Amino acid sequence: MVKSSVSERKGAVTKLRNEQTEDFNIAMEHIRYSPSQQYYGTKILFVIKGSIWVTYEGSEEELRESDILFINRNSRYSIIGEEDSILISLSISSHFFALHYKNYFHSYFQTFSNELNTGRETVMQQMRHLLSEMILEKYRDEDSSSLVTQSSVYQIMLMLTRFFKKEVPLWEGTEVSDERIVRIIQMIEQRYTEPLTLSEIAESEFLSPSYLSRYFKQMTGIGFLQYLYRVRLKHSMEDLLYTTDNLFQIANKNGFSTAKNYSAVFKAAYNQTPSEYRKEHQLDDLPKRRITEDGTEVKSVMESPAVLVQLAKYLDEGSEQNFIYDKVPVEEREVVINKEIEDTLGKEQHLVFIGQLKSLLDENIQKQVVTAHQELGVDFVGIYNLIKGSTLLPEVETDEVISTSPVHAISDLALEFLKEQQIGLFIRIDYQEIIDNEDNFFKRFDHFMQHALHVFGRQFVEKWHVLFQGPDNDLISADELKRLYLKLWQLLEKRTRQINVGYYISFDERKDDILADQYWIFEERQKIDFISYDADQNDLIDFDKISDKDFINSQNYILDKTHKLKIFLKKHQMNKPLCLNNWNTLTGNTRYTNGTFFRGALILRTVLELSKEVKSIGFWINNQVHEKSSSSRNILIDGLELFHFFNGKRPVYYAMMFKERLHGKIVARGEDFLMTENENGYQIILFNERRFNPQYSTDELFIQSRSKELHFRLNGLEKSNYQIRLFRFDSENGGLYKNWRKLNSQYGIDREIINYIVQSAKPSLELKDDFIEDSWSFYSFLDINAIHFIEMRKVIE
Repeated sequence: MVKSSVSERKGAVTKLRNEQTEDFNIAMEHIRYSPSQQYYGTKILFVIKGSIWVTYEGSEEELRESDILFINRNSRYSIIGEEDSILISLSISSHFFALHYKNYFHSYFQTFSNELNTGRETVMQQMRHLLSEMILEKYRDEDSSSLVTQSSVYQIMLMLTRFFKKEVPLWEGTEVSDERIVRIIQMIEQRYTEPLTLSEIAESEFLSPSYLSRYFKQMTGIGFLQYLYRVRLKHSMEDLLYTTDNLFQIANKNGFSTAKNYSAVFKAAYNQTPSEYRKEHQLDDLPKRRITEDGTEVKSVMESPAVLVQLAKYLDEGSEQNFIYDKVPVEEREVVINKEIEDTLGKEQHLVFIGQLKSLLDENIQKQVVTAHQELGVDFVGIYNLIKGSTLLPEVETDEVISTSPVHAISDLALEFLKEQQIGLFIRIDYQEIIDNEDNFFKRFDHFMQHALHVFGRQFVEKWHVLFQGPDNDLISADELKRLYLKLWQLLEKRTRQINVGYYISFDERKDDILADQYWIFEERQKIDFISYDADQNDLIDFDKISDKDFINSQNYILDKTHKLKIFLKKHQMNKPLCLNNWNTLTGNTRYTNGTFFRGALILRTVLELSKEVKSIGFWINNQVHEKSSSSRNILIDGLELFHFFNGKRPVYYAMMFKERLHGKIVARGEDFLMTENENGYQIILFNERRFNPQYSTDELFIQSRSKELHFRLNGLEKSNYQIRLFRFDSENGGLYKNWRKLNSQYGIDREIINYIVQSAKPSLELKDDFIEDSWSFYSFLDINAIHFIEMRKVIE
């Protein structure tokens, strides 16, 4: 065997001859040939240069640069390497692993990185990062190197058990046996300073000493006494190297009967007496070179700049990974594509409120409308106070036959923009706006409609919607509301009957009823084209008396209210399209909880369910416009805004973006996923929908405990090469508030900081090429209310 290792502290080579007795060992080596051998623990092989061939478990695997292979305990393996191959190997003994993970003997680890399912790439990056870091720390040998190395070993053990563990098939008695060996190992670790004997432990486990001796060696790979000595020697090292205690004191402190016994055991393990070892290791520094058996000097692989560059690459790749190591059970999803499913995606229209019509002359709002229209689809822009506001200029008294005063100058510019974008106008007319000056209102509104038809043409104007919105109480008589609505309807009918005219109703889902003064709509159903309503999940929550029961009761509030309203209207023979103009999912009632409570999946699931039930869904264009529409100084939770300040996209924007991106025929569906097939391939959307008290969103442990990991196996895919795109959307990737909170200052933030926040707060994107024959597996770890959107695009050959 030709094997040359990196530089090590003097005496360490001798120490490593008995590899089986160490807790763990990290090494970087050139390997040309390593004959068949067996290791009683878990070994990780990581190729950083060249290629090696590993014969393992009856097959041969080629490991190329960046590949990782796990060798499970008690397995035999051999290695053949290229001339310039460099391999990092980490050995973790069974007794050390079992000491910290009691189910170690029930488990084995999925072996080859090339065979891992999609979704484990970032985990492997972190594994490479930790292994590279351990090597560099070993040869830096700084004050903290030992701590860094031990920390990395524990992280790797956590990753193995968290991401790569497979259950060992159990046979009768296995569980009892494996729990027993863990108890024995723990007992030795706790009582190694005492005169512990095999007979004493056998008696405590109700076994004969001879059986325990055979059993212990079978499970750990070493004999009981050898293991006990290993534990005692391990603990004695600190006293030997870092104290001035004599050998008698060290022996007595660490469970050896005499100094002579301690010296004999030590020399058998390390080929040196404790005194020789202490003298050598306390005085000598790290050697710069090693000598082969024939006296030739061997250059350490660590002296190669190329190796340092390679290690630096792996350190950089995993430096930003932030794994949650808490145990989250992997949920399996076996999905068979079914093209016979009688289920389709709904298609709702989108209404975006911008305040007054003149707001469209604001360059920033124009930009937001165009952006939303391109990515989300905007069917209507909603306005209010058309007559009462300042969009229409005052009429000026003149002696001209035809007035040249530009009453519609502002509105024309705004309408011209909408026509260019092919977006309709949605005019909300409030009861109060009419009665402030009824005659003036109808005169000016009629003039506006006449002018719009003449200037912009019927094809554009007749697609508009007009909504009459009465008060949210019963203080106004039904006759009065009916009179004003019919007057508005008749005015529009005179100009063009093609415009849709609708009425807003206050529906109480608890009473399954509307206000008494709204019952007239059933008499005039022929003159009402659509019904508008509100549905805000926060209406059921008293934030001053928050209880978990309230959140459970409000889970399906919006969809339930919509269904009840449809049933109520149908009972009164009024089957009209529904427009959900003002709505909201569960949110917080303060700036802080509203920001920390990420709810992307809540919004997406709600829209997916509503898309078949309603004609249109409304949004506000941004925070500024929404807040201006209310005189309240409190946070507004009665609607959803697409943009934050400075064009930052809010989570609702991205949730709707994924909804619009999803198309094709539904071929699979579950409680936390939806899959479609279209002309380009497949789309899969995953969500970890969680409804809970928004105040808990500030508790990181609570959030982590409700994360979810899904393991999907898709069957029945079309054989092809695919380009796979994965978008991750969660509080870290697309959530705007965390970035605002991190980059804040009591002295304010400037344009540079704002631009950075806006640019960085977007869903992440990962890209992978893969050839799929029939089935494909992948993992997705979803934070709370996260969305993962996967596109599998067939490659055109």
